[in-house]
Amino acid sequence: MNKYFVLLLALCLSTGIFAQEGFKFGIQAGIPLDDYNEAVSVVLGADFSYMYPLGEVVDVGPAVGYIHGFAETFQTTIIREEQEAVQFLPLSVGVRFWTSNYFSFGGNVGYAMGISDGNEGGLYYRPTIAYLMSSSVEVNLSYTGIDVEETTWSTVTLGIVYNLEPKYRTRR
Repeated sequence: MNKYFVLLLALCLSTGIFAQEGFKFGIQAGIPLDDYNEAVSVVLGADFSYMYPLGEVVDVGPAVGYIHGFAETFQTTIIREEQEAVQFLPLSVGVRFWTSNYFSFGGNVGYAMGISDGNEGGLYYRPTIAYLMSSSVEVNLSYTGIDVEETTWSTVTLGIVYNLEPKYRTRR
């Protein structure tokens, strides 16, 4: 019940930022690493964020997302074993440093709530490097880590982000 309350609260708080400057929507796909490599085959995710510029070089802001790890299916000649999908709802704060008009690096830190059964969630961190392809589209490469009980959810993803307020970076 507590998970659903926090989910509802996050959705209500994020709806107020849809018309604001700096709103971003991103999708990403990737592969799992380490502990979840045999349980999950492919990872898909989506993020909504609002990045507020603190000047020409630094942006900060809140983010909410959804991560879905598709269950791996193992099959031998006799037994077919299906794993459970793994799902998270990360709530985080992000920071981006613009090293030029087109390149940025940064990351997000927060808490990822576990949505799937038996998944309690944990500390969420996601370092990212990005390339601004146009005034409203960027491509990024990121590593996602979530400390879940005694294991770590680790993925490498490639994503695309759409900036509803186009970015025009000019360095002085």
